[in-house]
Amino acid sequence: MKTIAQTALAYTLALTAIFGFWHGVGKPRPIPEAELADHHTLQCVSYAPFEKDQSPFDFAKGMTIDPARIDADLAMLSTRFSCIRTYSVAGLEALPEYAEKYGMQVLLGAWVTVDEKVTEQELRKVVELAKRYPATVRAVVVGNEALLRREVTGAQLAGYIQQVKAALPGVPVTYADVWEFWLKHPEVAQATDFVMIHILPYWEDNPVAIDQAMGHIKKIREEIGDKIPGKEIVIGETGWPSQGRMREGALPSLENQARFIRGFIALAEQEQWQYNLIEAFDQPWKRSKEGAVGGYWGLYNAERADKHVLAGPVSNFSNWRMLFAQSAAIGLLTLLIARGHGSMGTGRWLQFTVAMTTGAILIVLQGHQFSIISTNTYEYIWGFAVLSLCASVYLLALKAIASGTMPAHLSLDASLDFLRGKSRLSPEAVAGALRLGVITCALIAVLGLVLDARYRSFNNFGFAIPALAYAWFFRKQKGQKMPSMLEHLSGLLLAAGGVAILINETPLNWQADIWVAICLLLAYPLWRENRGISLRPLLPFGLLVLVSFGAFAALRHGIFISERLVGVCTDTPDKTICLIRSMIGRLMYNQVFAWASITLAALAVWRNAVWLCALALVASLAGLAFYNVNLAALAFVLAGLTLVHRKNSVKIPA
Repeated sequence: MKTIAQTALAYTLALTAIFGFWHGVGKPRPIPEAELADHHTLQCVSYAPFEKDQSPFDFAKGMTIDPARIDADLAMLSTRFSCIRTYSVAGLEALPEYAEKYGMQVLLGAWVTVDEKVTEQELRKVVELAKRYPATVRAVVVGNEALLRREVTGAQLAGYIQQVKAALPGVPVTYADVWEFWLKHPEVAQATDFVMIHILPYWEDNPVAIDQAMGHIKKIREEIGDKIPGKEIVIGETGWPSQGRMREGALPSLENQARFIRGFIALAEQEQWQYNLIEAFDQPWKRSKEGAVGGYWGLYNAERADKHVLAGPVSNFSNWRMLFAQSAAIGLLTLLIARGHGSMGTGRWLQFTVAMTTGAILIVLQGHQFSIISTNTYEYIWGFAVLSLCASVYLLALKAIASGTMPAHLSLDASLDFLRGKSRLSPEAVAGALRLGVITCALIAVLGLVLDARYRSFNNFGFAIPALAYAWFFRKQKGQKMPSMLEHLSGLLLAAGGVAILINETPLNWQADIWVAICLLLAYPLWRENRGISLRPLLPFGLLVLVSFGAFAALRHGIFISERLVGVCTDTPDKTICLIRSMIGRLMYNQVFAWASITLAALAVWRNAVWLCALALVASLAGLAFYNVNLAALAFVLAGLTLVHRKNSVKIPA
């Protein structure tokens, strides 16, 4: 009876704590609203017609935009905005007609790209529509961030603007880009009728936190006015994301998005600025190009539901009841463990309850994050792998607490031997394979965050469970394992990667700070147990990695992303250096580097051959340098683990 009472009390406390957590984070919070006159309509908002599973790339597959979609969208937007901005005329030929129907004006955009044929088609169509709807088209915007993308030169862009101005006398014509690029290319400002700048505090090279965002916008708006005198300044894009990874002190959240938009509207009305907000609806397709944050700039979600950005209380977890139910279900499943160890004392019951509650919340938080950030097969597989690993360690830790016995596990080397069929199945082998999976995934994540951090989220919730569990296991462990180069190097790489991330993200990014702590917690036992073993046998391979990556990085900066080659290769695309640049672009776009590296890594793991491992490492470094990071990071870690294990086996026989 006492055991039943203890169990009931423990789970009652756990479920109460879980409910309290989700209720606390999910409660809507009031946010000050701009003081506007009744029925006051806002100015412009960026508009794209794409629904949840659509993207502009689908036009090449024959997709068309249903005019009824445009009609319904503009009917909704016209209740709050007097104007919309578009970025292309592809699929939007009917838009000016519906804008006219709802009394809205249009900043009509033409997409400018490196493909001159596509650009000319856009310019012809935008001229045609502007002539057909002169009362609706307020201005034409020739190109959006084409200079930022290094797809055209300033001179080319100025030529396109002059071309449209000649065809549309009396219609204002401009270009839109991040504010710095107007200062870098004064010839573009000279060609335009007014200047349209983008000010996105979150995306600045030095990101601006929400509390300083309004001051930053005002400073930049005044600076551009001073440096480009005689031109009207229009803020063509400003906004804040509701989801995504933190950049230094800039945190995406629905509450921060509402704070930003409401604060900006109040400031713009006070300063009498012309502006355009980004954007009307969330665009999930942008997540594949910009990470999770790219898909969550909308005032409405992809299903056209109001996110309450403009008015009303706001919750970062409006679905908190469902998340509570998921956490509660995970917690209750652990009864299977508790039931078999009902004789736990009060101290162990307390430890069990705290661990069970915390883990149930963390697993659901991680699953919720993956549901937001995952966009492709690799990311869904990654999410499943991380959740499976952290859930398994969660159960392992709870069993250890309940039984009072620390789980024994094989070393990383012995775990690799087990997976290669060289040792028998045992609880230690399973626990070792689980630990190997955690370290492998952590190394892959660190590599991505060091070399390609801009669009990557921190998987803190999931990895916190094994980091804390293994640190606890290590503290309770007794006995010494055979030294391992693999564990020593893995610990050093995790620690070094954590430090690199901290430097890159700065301590202002508390998401990064947590990730660094996770890396150090995972690294310390690996390093502490193996610090006496020499890594000298790996020196030639370390030099190979450094030299290869240096060569690929030089090729990337010197040729592929070189600004000076943009104009050269536009004028003389047949030059050898331009052909090399084009070939690299095709290989990168088609993920050739990634697939070559993962194929070689799979062969290296299968054959357990040092030369194949070295070849896979070099191929994966090409993928890391040329933005095929997901598969290349996986290939690099798999090849690296196999190589070090092979060298360690030679040095220290099993």
